[in-house]
Amino acid sequence: MDKIRISIVDDQHLFRKGLSALIEGVSNFELVAEADSGKTLLEKLKALNTLPDVVLIDMNMPGMNGIELTGILHSMYPEIKIIILTVHDQERFISKMIQGGASGYLIKNCEIDELVHAINTVQQTGFYLNDLTLKAMANASKYKGDKITNINNIPIEITKREHEILQMICMQCTNNEIADKLFVSVRTVDGHRNNLLAKIGCRNTAGLVLFAISNGLYDIGF
Repeated sequence: MDKIRISIVDDQHLFRKGLSALIEGVSNFELVAEADSGKTLLEKLKALNTLPDVVLIDMNMPGMNGIELTGILHSMYPEIKIIILTVHDQERFISKMIQGGASGYLIKNCEIDELVHAINTVQQTGFYLNDLTLKAMANASKYKGDKITNINNIPIEITKREHEILQMICMQCTNNEIADKLFVSVRTVDGHRNNLLAKIGCRNTAGLVLFAISNGLYDIGF
């Protein structure tokens, strides 16, 4: 099994070192870089031969904050998945970070097991959503109706097959699992996913889930 390559950026020395030790203690994790600022992380990423799979980012940092760093990383390295670590549990922060390209959002005092699970899930499915995040995304919804518009407020139509795939994405199914359930190839599923990203204008898979919930295309049961 290939190890999940992880980088950490947090300006709090003790927290960062403790998190680094935790990461290094998990058998399928590999710590490839740690930094005390967004600027330092970007410099270290340029020097790496292989980019990290997942970056853990503190939202509140002097200089370049987590929101700004997330935007830069998503623009420069869209293949990197981002998990935000923060002391804030306000819903407005959560939905904003998901819209900005984050794949997951965790409170810093979360259990170690949840952090490990979140990293593994983000690597497998492209996003991790716990109850806190799901509720924030649901409450961020401003409109639910027959007309669906993309993030630029342009009317779009979601086909029946795209809706099916969107539903399974929200259920955190992998491309392989979706392909098996729909009796199609993984390439076909990936094509539909990419079409949805382009049609809706989302940055990543987590953005698709936010869009689905906000437009009543997936009922999370809250």
